Amino acid sequence: MRTATAPRERIILVLLASAGSGLFAGGIACGQQATPAQAAPEKQSAAPGPTNNVRPAMKWKRFDYTCEGGARIVVYLHNTTAKVRTRDQMYLMRQTPAADGNRYSDGKVLWWGRGDTGFLQEDTPNGDGKMIVKGCTLDKPANTAKP
Repeated sequence: MRTATAPRERIILVLLASAGSGLFAGGIACGQQATPAQAAPEKQSAAPGPTNNVRPAMKWKRFDYTCEGGARIVVYLHNTTAKVRTRDQMYLMRQTPAADGNRYSDGKVLWWGRGDTGFLQEDTPNGDGKMIVKGCTLDKPANTAKP
């Protein structure tokens, strides 16, 4: 019986040895890294320089107003959007239909500008909301003299 088990043990040892050397060789191959000279060349992009997907900042027009009681309001306009800043609040509003002037509302508060004047009021369906700031007049730049 000794002769029958000896070849079987020998086959098992040979298989284990070859499997172990295969794992060892595979580990070496996986551990190797390509040097910069061996690395594949990167594809050139069509547009030169770095790119990103950040859209450019919006350009706002700024209008400063002085109102009754010395209150100050700053209105920033961009297309059909208005940001109205008071001393305590900042409102972001959309333009809404108006018979006269420019009316902006966020559904709770409205800014209504007519020419160089305007007011900030609570927005109500019947239009008689409480005045928040009234009698606002556009501040003129100090150098308004025309040549």
